Amino acid sequence: MINQNNGDKYREIMSIGNFTKHAIENFENNIVEQKDYLEKVKSHEKSKDLE
Repeated sequence: MINQNNGDKYREIMSIGNFTKHAIENFENNIVEQKDYLEKVKSHEKSKDLE
């Protein structure tokens, strides 16, 4: 039972790590490909605030 709990915790940590890795890679790709990426993000955030 304890081994199963440890395995579940490991899988959760691993999935969080993979999610973070992919999020960083996607962010880096967007920054490299789009010079105005941060401006687009800011304008998107402002438009969400207006809703």
